Amino acid sequence: MFADIATGTRALARAFSLLNLPGVRVYVIIPLLINLLLFGALIWYGYSLFTPFVEWLMSFVPGFLDFIESFIWLFFGVLAAITVFFAFTPVANIIAAPFNALMSEKIESELTGRPVSSDTSFMQMAIDAISSQLGKLVYIMLWALGLFLISLIPLVNIIAPVLWVVFGSWLLSLEYFDYPMGNHDLVFAEQKRRLAERRGLSLGFGGGVMIMTSIPIINFIAMPVAVAGATLLWVEQFDTAPTTTATTPNPTEHQ
Repeated sequence: MFADIATGTRALARAFSLLNLPGVRVYVIIPLLINLLLFGALIWYGYSLFTPFVEWLMSFVPGFLDFIESFIWLFFGVLAAITVFFAFTPVANIIAAPFNALMSEKIESELTGRPVSSDTSFMQMAIDAISSQLGKLVYIMLWALGLFLISLIPLVNIIAPVLWVVFGSWLLSLEYFDYPMGNHDLVFAEQKRRLAERRGLSLGFGGGVMIMTSIPIINFIAMPVAVAGATLLWVEQFDTAPTTTATTPNPTEHQ
């Protein structure tokens, strides 16, 4: 159990080198640039709206209290930073979803030496994807409701924070393993079953991702690292097909 947790966590550290592969970089850079431009535009727009408000507000302030304007702008800066910190990861996941699937496919090909292909038709893939997402949504809502009710029970709610951390780690594992497993046509129910068989590995990986997403600046690259780490673990721990190599390639070899 503990060995599995350590293996899941270490995969994230090993995944960093995978992002430097020439065929992988584009799937990291493009969504990152899109997100930075999006949040930059939102901050600029907020600034353009906030400036007239500050000027209007300061018109009621006596001259000897002009220093208050600095505190108002400090408040705006802190508010913008908090907004970016909490909103970046979920927005980035939405924008980068198609890039993540392709990045996972490219990384798996580099690790195994074989292409990732599927015999499933596009229509069936769409149906499976919708069913998988709906199943995941119901699953999350039911468990979240259960944990919320536990949080309301006196004495029992003492363990609620621990349960929320475990649940969050499990959800992050489900989120990022969906890319390599989805590339092999595994729907949510099958993904959940396989991850449950290696629960320690899944929680160790998800817990590591949770820590990364909670650190400012680091959370900007947490998503591609998590996709790469999940793909690495899929190849080494879950995929039963023979591989050419199951070791992390040296990015310098591809320069």
